[in-house]
Amino acid sequence: MAEWLVIALEAPFASFADQPGNTTRKTGDMPTRSSLIGLAGAALGVRREDASGQAALSAGLVTASALIEPGSLLADFHTYESLHQAAKGVATRAEALRRKEHLNTSITRRDYRTDALWQAAFRLSETPGELTLGVLADAFRKPVFVLSLGRRSCTPSHPLCPEVVSSDDVREAFAAHARALDDARTAMRKRRLGPARLHALEDPADAPGANSVSAHWRRDQPRDRSSRWTFSDRREWRIPGGVAEEESGA
Repeated sequence: MAEWLVIALEAPFASFADQPGNTTRKTGDMPTRSSLIGLAGAALGVRREDASGQAALSAGLVTASALIEPGSLLADFHTYESLHQAAKGVATRAEALRRKEHLNTSITRRDYRTDALWQAAFRLSETPGELTLGVLADAFRKPVFVLSLGRRSCTPSHPLCPEVVSSDDVREAFAAHARALDDARTAMRKRRLGPARLHALEDPADAPGANSVSAHWRRDQPRDRSSRWTFSDRREWRIPGGVAEEESGA
């Protein structure tokens, strides 16, 4: 039996880019670990330049997510200007833009998911420091900084509805969270939570024993969130959507 803090994630736009790229940045179907750690950091008020605080938060939390509705893909195109290699070495952006004969204009693509719905779950690792799930739940109710789902423009469309639940596996934790919201008759929900189509876990031990678990690689493990904004590869474990709600008789 483990304690999980489960939240609901829905926004008009969300984007979880787990592959690097400048001209094209696609979005994954599930929240990245980096986005969930960043969400917790924003709620708690951990600043980006606080490298030790960011590292402690990443080391102290284990995450999981559940896909309820995948939404639709939306591509956003815009242009940016950069200097040709022959004109490199300028001191300021203003000086670069004055060298119009050396400017190259390029098109970039950013993908978003619209009208999608997820659940996310957090449990404490073996080295949580002073962090508790209760403190994090309170922070999600009254966040210090504005929350976002992947990018600053992707603000949630409603409160996250945090609930701390105890369960044998994370799939049941997601189902218990959904039942708690239904029991409270939460008016803000446009759609019922669950059953999930897909679950993504950091630790395969959090999966139900009867489910088949498949490995999936993502580049979303935070390495440096304070200055260079770099990430490393991480193995994510996925299990198909379960029938926990049906088994409970709901």
